Amino acid sequence: MNDFKERIVSEAKRPSKEEIEKSKQIYIESETTRYRKLYDNPEYREYLEYILGSLMLIQMRKFPRFLTYIDARFKSPESIRKKISNRLNEEGYGFSLDESGNIKFDSRPLLDAFAMKVTSERMPELLYSPDPYINDLIQEKEKNRDFLRNMQFFRGKLNCDAFSYRDTLKLRKPEYNPETREYEDFTVTRIEYYQKCQELLEKLKTLVSPTEESVLKRYDEQLNYVKGRLKDLRALNEPDPEKAKIRNVDLENSEINFITLLNEFEERYNAKVELYNSTMQFLSLFRDDDIFDKLGVSVDMSTLEEKRATSGYESNFIILNTLVGPIEVQIQTLDQHEYGSFGPAAHSKRANKERDLPILPAEGLKEEIESLAQKLAQRVPIYYHITRDTKEPERVIAQRFDDYQNSKAYYSQIDQQDLAKIMDNHEYFERFMNLTQTEAFQKAMVNKGATLGFTPIDIEKYADSDKLKKLKEEAEAKKDKSKKHEDNELEK
Repeated sequence: MNDFKERIVSEAKRPSKEEIEKSKQIYIESETTRYRKLYDNPEYREYLEYILGSLMLIQMRKFPRFLTYIDARFKSPESIRKKISNRLNEEGYGFSLDESGNIKFDSRPLLDAFAMKVTSERMPELLYSPDPYINDLIQEKEKNRDFLRNMQFFRGKLNCDAFSYRDTLKLRKPEYNPETREYEDFTVTRIEYYQKCQELLEKLKTLVSPTEESVLKRYDEQLNYVKGRLKDLRALNEPDPEKAKIRNVDLENSEINFITLLNEFEERYNAKVELYNSTMQFLSLFRDDDIFDKLGVSVDMSTLEEKRATSGYESNFIILNTLVGPIEVQIQTLDQHEYGSFGPAAHSKRANKERDLPILPAEGLKEEIESLAQKLAQRVPIYYHITRDTKEPERVIAQRFDDYQNSKAYYSQIDQQDLAKIMDNHEYFERFMNLTQTEAFQKAMVNKGATLGFTPIDIEKYADSDKLKKLKEEAEAKKDKSKKHEDNELEK
């Protein structure tokens, strides 16, 4: 057969656009259903809840002085479907044809159908560690200690109230000195104020990863503004602009604020050591306790990754293997968590992640209420918050959010300025809560909220339960089936 005939035959075998699209939709729905089992199956959810409880319990036992908590979520069905669809367009994935001309789709697997975030909150300062990498970070931090002390001293000169709200200043007034019988002026000058802002910005730039392009750009813009202010102040037509005292217009300046910059510096000053230490602590939980072997949980060390996004989002990632699939674990400091949830690197700021509040139907409209609940059941993740119980030792409290809490948490993860508007809208959320209590809403939603308690006895009992034994048998059967399929593919 000549080349022309071969090309004609090949084109004839090639499926049409309609056939490809139909096969694509079948694949997407099949994969979505497979991942949705985590969201829908109560036995899977219970298993993953016990993993969360075990992690917090071992954390408490090993590191009682360090405060950490875990936030977790099941990805919503709508989000799963979108992600699978998007991954078909990634390089190296999509569809192919087998020898018989049948369409075969393939996408990169989801690792975050169930995911958790481990957040450390103000760990005690480390001055030494047997880990040489941590020691290097400590030494790097030490180089900035004198600078930080000087900036905190300046804050004290500037602010008369050490316990005022964040980002607010209350100017220190002249104080009477009985020895000299004169008033001592603690107030700083305008030029001194902007010079300190400039020094902070220049130092902040040295602490930022080069990959955080948006953050560096913001600092550069602020630096240009500060330099402009200093130039204008020095050009003022007055006897001695260098001695002009700071004014409210400087403190209320929306372009620049010394306290805001100092807060950022203090966070970055501590962040590298705290994040690395938190990551090593988390990994150590799997070394000395056999509960995770019993639960079928292991760490995939090959997945350890540092993510430093252009927006300033910072986190360490690692994957846990479980009986029902992978768990994506993010490890962050408290400030990094807030920066990525409500700050400039908020998740909702990414493309196609916008979250508009849904229109609420009147309470008597049963069909419209059911429709809203069904939409939310597809769109809203199931959230958890895991922490220690301060009322009883050796006990962990895991809150599984109810339908109202899940929805409110989902729509609250937006930019801080918009968040203030939403959280002030008490009437909206009061109506929303009333709707979630109606029979029509409750029937349409799959998740019923509750607060769960974990104790050592609960976990040990579950580890030896028939439920877990059944999950292990299912996982083993899936492995065997997958291996047989791979062997068959190799034979072909």
